[in-house]
Amino acid sequence: MTAAGVVVGCDRLPSAQEIAQALALRLAPQATSVRVAYAQDGWNILLEAEQIPDQRSCLDALGDLLTSSLLQPIDVYGRQLGGSQPGWGVRLRPKDVPAPEQVGQRSDRPYRTEPLLLAAGVAILFSVGAGLHWQSPSVWLEAAPAASPAQVRSVILNAAATLAPATPPLFRYVPPESFRGRVFNSVPLAAGQKLIALTFDDGPDPIYTTQVLDILAKENIKASFFAIASAVAAYPELAQQIVQEGHTLANHSWSHRYHNYTPSAAMREVDHTQQYIEQVTGVNIKLFRPPGGRLNNGLASRATQQGYGVVMWSVDPQDWLPGQTSEQIATSVIRQAHPGGIVLLHDGGGNRAATVAALPKMIQDLRTKGYEFVTLPELLQASDPSGELHHPEWLTIQETAQLEVLVAKLEARCQALRAELIASSPLEPAQRHQIAAALKEQQQALSWVQQRLAFEIIAENRYQAAFAMGQQALTAAKAQEWAVVTHQLQGAIAELERISERSFVYPLAQVKQREYKRLLDRTPNVTSSRR
Repeated sequence: MTAAGVVVGCDRLPSAQEIAQALALRLAPQATSVRVAYAQDGWNILLEAEQIPDQRSCLDALGDLLTSSLLQPIDVYGRQLGGSQPGWGVRLRPKDVPAPEQVGQRSDRPYRTEPLLLAAGVAILFSVGAGLHWQSPSVWLEAAPAASPAQVRSVILNAAATLAPATPPLFRYVPPESFRGRVFNSVPLAAGQKLIALTFDDGPDPIYTTQVLDILAKENIKASFFAIASAVAAYPELAQQIVQEGHTLANHSWSHRYHNYTPSAAMREVDHTQQYIEQVTGVNIKLFRPPGGRLNNGLASRATQQGYGVVMWSVDPQDWLPGQTSEQIATSVIRQAHPGGIVLLHDGGGNRAATVAALPKMIQDLRTKGYEFVTLPELLQASDPSGELHHPEWLTIQETAQLEVLVAKLEARCQALRAELIASSPLEPAQRHQIAAALKEQQQALSWVQQRLAFEIIAENRYQAAFAMGQQALTAAKAQEWAVVTHQLQGAIAELERISERSFVYPLAQVKQREYKRLLDRTPNVTSSRR
């Protein structure tokens, strides 16, 4: 017995296992299931596949397994999987035995062939225990149990852990020209626009930032957070959460100190903070708020020189004062509120329980008065709609690329496991079962990632299409082609509304949608402009 042949001499009969093992290596392309049984008058072999196996191909493969002599007849049947009666049957006889009609014979084979009578009862020859049943990898794979959602998630997370991190930035924002390199405490708006921006300083804080985010999420409000880099270093996951939930995260210095800075120290304090926030969160927002609102200690000068918008405030409830109650804070904000206002609040730097408690009432009362809450970039854009509509370099681009790499990794793993399953011995069913289960698990993970990639590409394409229409609207606005502006903005809004909230780009799509709606509201009515 050798790996290439069944019989090497006449001194012994090969076992059913030996024949099955040889067939396992040679018949996989022609048959997915091979049953081998031995009877006193010779061998019986049943070949099965999704379609009836090709007779000539199977006999050629069997012939390759036989050496110079065929000791006994071999009855070979081909049948469709699940069928009751073979589609064909052939008896292989030694050449020195006279045979009636020869079917599909090759002259170089050490046997002759003759057709067999086909009977449904042929399955009795291959009953359990009568021989060895070999199945191809596809059969084992089909029989393997389906992986659970938890197992699929585990496969994906393990593979994703080997990916290179996404390249920042997720969102790069430069304020419009009218605010770039300047200090401002409120934003002028057109009549009828009641926009206001909530801003939070001195975080992130593990207690109060989380509570603020929960309230904002419940109220469906986006705000702006001026973060201290040292706090970001202490609680990077909170800084990332702020960004992931669609809020603006901006620069509030590294150390929040009030003393005077030399030019080189100011550069480190402002520039290093910006770089670190980008490194941790992937955002680069060129807005800066000096600690304590101090404009003469070197930090604000550095920021304006670098083109930052230096953001002060016009509504200050002084929530940082000891003893302030939530009622006092809310009442103060409501009393001072005005369109284009920037509200100064704190989510870090001390006990901010009163600020957190004041938020729901503050939001409810301002909404009752007709105010809409926006982020600082949205507020600036509303004030200066003729400014550049910035195209964010967002992380979805990198994440889509990461999904593509993940698909390639899982495909390679599936190919390796399939090769391992094909090479495994049919005599070790426990090993085959383990490999098949692992392959099925990997295939399910691959299928999920492929579907997710297709889903993200669709969302990304819709965002890009909406942005292109927004750019066309801007061009048309410069030419005062208001009908074109209206048409393009309406198309962009409709395209953004089609983006699923489960997509990577959804938070940015929401920002753009609000921006385009405000621009649309300010676009002159075509009919009235002709009068």
